[in-house]
Amino acid sequence: MKLRTTLALATVGGGLFAYIWFVDRHQSSTNEATQASTKVLKLDRDKVTGISIRNSGTQLELRKKDGIWNMEQPLTDLGDSAAIEQLLGLVANLRHDSKINLTPGKEAEQLKDFGVAESELSLKLKPESGSELELLVGKDSAIEGKIYVRQKGQNAVYVVRNDLRTQLIKKTDDFRDHRLSAIPFQSVQKITVKTNEGEIDLERQNQHWNILKPLRARAADAKIKDLLAGVLTATVSQFHPETPTPEQSLAEPRATVTLQVEGQKEPVILQVGATPSGEENKDKTFAKISTRKAVTVIPNKALDPILKARPNDLRDRKLLRFEPDIVDRITIQNAASPPILLARKGETWVRKDGDKEAPVRDGVASKLLADLQTAESINFVADLATDLGQYGLAAPAVTIRLASYSSENTPESKAGEKIITSLLIGTVEADGGYVKLEDEPYVVAAPRAFLDSIPADILPLLPLATPEALFELKPESITGLQFHQKDAAPISVEKKDGSWSLADAGTGTLDTDAVQKIEAHLVALKVGRISDPTALALLSENLNTQVLSLKVKTSQEGKEETQELHLGLPTKHGEFPVKLAGKEEVFLLSPASKEILAGKVLR
Repeated sequence: MKLRTTLALATVGGGLFAYIWFVDRHQSSTNEATQASTKVLKLDRDKVTGISIRNSGTQLELRKKDGIWNMEQPLTDLGDSAAIEQLLGLVANLRHDSKINLTPGKEAEQLKDFGVAESELSLKLKPESGSELELLVGKDSAIEGKIYVRQKGQNAVYVVRNDLRTQLIKKTDDFRDHRLSAIPFQSVQKITVKTNEGEIDLERQNQHWNILKPLRARAADAKIKDLLAGVLTATVSQFHPETPTPEQSLAEPRATVTLQVEGQKEPVILQVGATPSGEENKDKTFAKISTRKAVTVIPNKALDPILKARPNDLRDRKLLRFEPDIVDRITIQNAASPPILLARKGETWVRKDGDKEAPVRDGVASKLLADLQTAESINFVADLATDLGQYGLAAPAVTIRLASYSSENTPESKAGEKIITSLLIGTVEADGGYVKLEDEPYVVAAPRAFLDSIPADILPLLPLATPEALFELKPESITGLQFHQKDAAPISVEKKDGSWSLADAGTGTLDTDAVQKIEAHLVALKVGRISDPTALALLSENLNTQVLSLKVKTSQEGKEETQELHLGLPTKHGEFPVKLAGKEEVFLLSPASKEILAGKVLR
């Protein structure tokens, strides 16, 4: 393509782009101007604080104060913000299909013809400042679905959609808040529920709910929130006059719910009465709340959860209530061993023994805190345990204490530990064990899986050791093995020309596959070395009783050697301490490896 042709095309393209940009921009501005010119009112809906609707002699007055709409006429009640905002949105965006300018000298006659001289249906809007705006709604226009409207004080009539009339002829109840109450559930501080079954008192302290009556216990925050929200936001299906009638049974209600609300002197009282007549109302009930004058009808499903709840239904099943971020010290006290103290150090944790510090396995302290925070009881055993001995809690098997720590005095606290909570663990049975908090009177049952996850000693807290080979062996160098399990006779096997056989042929039939599996495992076996002095002292007790002694005979370059491996009793976490005869090093062997090494070699 020639340069002259390229330049010509570029010029044409640029001109076309400029034309499209100019026309599109002009067209957008024209559309916006057209839309603005067809609006009936210039209205900022957010600044409207008063609404008056006159409908055939009935006057409806709505007022907004502190962002909340209230009805003032023909009765006082909460306004339905959604319905009111829908009306304001319609009016703010009300556009006309045509505008009719009145003929000078014939205004009165034309206004009468359009029905907008003194209309029986009108809407008056009162902004927070400035003049009121009033729309008069007239007759139907010649076009179906359209009506005439006029802004009072102006000599123009507009043809608009019938949606405005539909909104304005709504019943008074349509503009009433159909939520039972507008009280935010987070502002409720106390709840009292009275039914024929008894009374339950609940109180919120430090952002947590507690049961005060008929027993003192922690309540489940989420459950109380859901129950409270269900009652306060119950949908009102009917409004009745404020004076109760006998059939409503509100003079002697079947239940009452009393709420103490933050910042209010008088309590809010909800009275629950009888079921309204009619098949359509069989799942509803009469109710009257003291913050509204009307008697209402609300669904039973909103009230049943709180009215039918029993104290144990509302209790917090979490074993402990604490914030992990403020925990600086974790003490695990086992009755049969010295206490274990874990201390937060910056972003990590260490194990403290007096002034000495030792590292702990990554994530183990965080997991323990997470397990403690999420652990739940499986049963409420005793609300007031006077005999702790029957649950093994008079002298607990394990005590876990959580504390914060300050290295120096502050205006809020003294230096040192400040206990947050202590969990006592008593007798542990097949499915669970008995536990209680030190400062609470009741005993609950905790799941066995949770109890087993608590470190019984320091072994699961130790940093993971780098696996290392226990033997430096080659398969061809192994010439014999001897297995001696506790309370059993030793079994010796030997290998000749690559084949395994019993050293004493009269002891049975050898399972050569099992022996070869053990041989291969010994060659590949890697274990973790234990170097922590406290852990070594602990494992020495396990090694005093041998569950398996394994001799390995080797022959390399004409040199014969025998190495002897001793397995001690398993730790509380299932691992087996291992030691080579004549050496001081101690290692830990996994249960899986132990099962292989102690496998049956005779058929």
